[in-house]
Amino acid sequence: MDAAAAQPAGLPPEIAALLPQLLGDEGVFFVPVRHHSPACAWALRHLLREVRPAAVLIEGPDDLDSLLPLLQDPKTRTPVAWLCQATREARAEPAPPGEDGAEAEPEPAGPHTVTSSSFYPLCDYSPEWIAVREGAALGAQIALIDLPWRHKAWERRYGGGDGEDGAEAPDTARSQMEERHFAHSRYLNAMARQLGCVDHHDLWDRLFELRTPEALADWRTLFADVFSWCAMARQDYEPEVLEAELSLPRERHMAAHIRRWRNDVKGPIVVVTGGFHTAELLRSWKAAPPLAVPAKAAVKKGKATEPDAWLIRYSFEQLDALNGYGAGMPSPGYYQRTWEALEAQDLRAAPATGAAHPLTVVALDLLARFAQQTRAQDQTDAVSTALVQAAALQAVRLAELRGNAGPGRQDLLDAIRSCFVKGAMDEGTRGFTADLRAFLGGTRIGDVPPSAGSPPLIEDARRLARAAGVRLDDSTARTVRLDLYRKSAHRERSRFLHAMAYLDAGLAQWVAGPDFIAGSRLNMLFEEWRAAWSPMVEARLIALASDGASVEAVCLARLLREEAALSDQGRGRSASAAVALLQRACLVGLHARLPQLLAMLSAHLDEDASLGSVVECGHRLVTLWRAREPLGVQQNPQLAGLLQRVWPAALYLLPPLAQTPVDGQEQAVRLLLSLRELGRLLASLGAQDNTSTIDAGLLVEHLTRFAAGAGCAPGVAGAATALLYLDGHWDDAALDAVVRQRFGPGALPQEAVQFLNGMMTAAPELLLRLPALLQGLDALVRQWDDAAFVAHLPDLRQAFTGLRPQETADLATKVAQLHGTDEATAATLAGMHYETTEEDLHAGLRLQALLEASLQRDGLAHWIR
Repeated sequence: MDAAAAQPAGLPPEIAALLPQLLGDEGVFFVPVRHHSPACAWALRHLLREVRPAAVLIEGPDDLDSLLPLLQDPKTRTPVAWLCQATREARAEPAPPGEDGAEAEPEPAGPHTVTSSSFYPLCDYSPEWIAVREGAALGAQIALIDLPWRHKAWERRYGGGDGEDGAEAPDTARSQMEERHFAHSRYLNAMARQLGCVDHHDLWDRLFELRTPEALADWRTLFADVFSWCAMARQDYEPEVLEAELSLPRERHMAAHIRRWRNDVKGPIVVVTGGFHTAELLRSWKAAPPLAVPAKAAVKKGKATEPDAWLIRYSFEQLDALNGYGAGMPSPGYYQRTWEALEAQDLRAAPATGAAHPLTVVALDLLARFAQQTRAQDQTDAVSTALVQAAALQAVRLAELRGNAGPGRQDLLDAIRSCFVKGAMDEGTRGFTADLRAFLGGTRIGDVPPSAGSPPLIEDARRLARAAGVRLDDSTARTVRLDLYRKSAHRERSRFLHAMAYLDAGLAQWVAGPDFIAGSRLNMLFEEWRAAWSPMVEARLIALASDGASVEAVCLARLLREEAALSDQGRGRSASAAVALLQRACLVGLHARLPQLLAMLSAHLDEDASLGSVVECGHRLVTLWRAREPLGVQQNPQLAGLLQRVWPAALYLLPPLAQTPVDGQEQAVRLLLSLRELGRLLASLGAQDNTSTIDAGLLVEHLTRFAAGAGCAPGVAGAATALLYLDGHWDDAALDAVVRQRFGPGALPQEAVQFLNGMMTAAPELLLRLPALLQGLDALVRQWDDAAFVAHLPDLRQAFTGLRPQETADLATKVAQLHGTDEATAATLAGMHYETTEEDLHAGLRLQALLEASLQRDGLAHWIR
């Protein structure tokens, strides 16, 4: 279908009346564009060369004018972006309610700061890039005319808000070139359905990008069509909405700029803005009061600090609309290739007769390269040359069928899916869709000249990233594999990656290897990360630049804040948190801080009143000692001293465990088991390294009091009994005596089940190994009536959860034998699987009660017996 034919048959009168003013009225040429559109950029280049304007005005924060010369620097290579950041004050939110609906302790009201970040990206085919480069080459004055980034109005979208009512959440990075209106336009969606397009991106391509090179160069027609397309999309939005989401305030500011430039400059003026704004600018610019020079920043007192802005490198991955970028085109790698094909054709003075359309050239090239990529990734399912030829033919024929001048992005996608995928798209394609999207998106990263400057923190991070093997010119995530125990250089690289993860910089993600924080997999020699440099890394580092000039300094600043927060909360339950800071310092390479951290840990250990915290502290200290070489702790005498102190500190806090209430007994048993394991680890370290000697007999004394004490929590007593038997301190006779006491005559059912739970948590195999324990439990259960059985059933089920399936079957066999079933039948019954829920059991008991009542009513009560 011809593009012009797809335009609305009759524009609304208010829109049609604006068309004569679009290009050249009073010497002002309004250029409505879609951000990052090759078609708009190509037409704009031809417009500028024909009109030769005196000034080019561009949608962009007018307080970034000082960055415009950087775009004209020959060393600037797209994609790049202006990054604006400001720290604003926001009021603290009210404290949430406490647990169980209780009112939380009020916190002092006061401001806190949030970082507002915004990107303004540019690539080779961005109309704004063409406006700056071509306009400057023609001698035009270049200026930005949008609201200054420091203006208070931006707070409604980029900071000081909570994400509601259209405001973006703080500490996020957003685009200043958003085009969400097009995706939500009812008019454009209806047109897409009418033309059989997948979405508004496909619709845009069909109407604009897929014109012939000659039609693209006809800028008058193209921009009139773009204006109509955008103006109709705007029809869906009421003035109140446009005011609230900042469109109208920005347009009033841009109109005032245009009025001033028209008053002050002789010669043509070209105004390049997003097409969504053009209609309102046409309506208002002539009557707008000229903006004063220089523009005064409207900053709410006490609400904002001076913003910082940089020209930074950007990437195609961040630019891709399919990755969540709020403006412009999807698949920037594809459109970069179409742009290069247009430029290559333009360089030829006279195209050869019958030369292929640039879009056809691009389609063939991308098909061949994608096939090569699939071959390199999967030799067993490689795309053959015949399939490439079939896909190329199909892409061309699809373009002809759809009335396109050449194969477009959607034609190419459909051809690839049809010819390259063998089977359903959701079956066995091994991430084919993701691979295709990444291929068309591209991995290119731009570059900026040294004069652009950047905080020293970024330069330090780049230096360390290069040393760690992270590529700075490609945003593709790659695996970094490090030999921590044998190579000191690899340990340095690991500390950098851990430091960037600690700062939430987004550079690297830990995949596998020893986990020194959790204390697991310490026997693994290698550590693996997935790492990639991206503009978001630089943006995060810029936000952190005020904390220091190096990665080490910024990590130290964060660690010091965490130390201060830990000191403020007191030392009641803090030993585990203090040693976690020590571990983190080792991981990120802050070894100079270890003496202070060890001293702080020593103080917290003296005053920590929480057994759980002290036991966890002990386990973390053991991890530090076992991994002292990769963590760089070595033979630290302070660490050895702490290892000797943690055992008596934990035992000192152990007696109150006997008074644990019912709802805390499970956690108490877990603590007891963790303490026992800590004792074994410390004893093992003492035997290996002569670092510490613990008195294991002290724990035995506590366990004996727990097991034999009448006032001890039953679950804790059960766990203590099991541990005393397992560790050889009690024999069968001692265990049998306790079991008879707990399950024999006079035993309270609830306490007996809790005792069983404690034993089973500590050593679930004892129920199978000790006949006396099983017999005592069976005798106890026989005494219960139906109501008691149902009441204690959940606790019994919990007690048996520690058994493996085979152990459960063995237990069922033994229980059946206790009730007179022969061994063969018992084994058969145990092997049968019943999907019986607790609801099924209750229903069965109700049915049994009804049956018994019926038998008694009929004089058959003896049947029940």
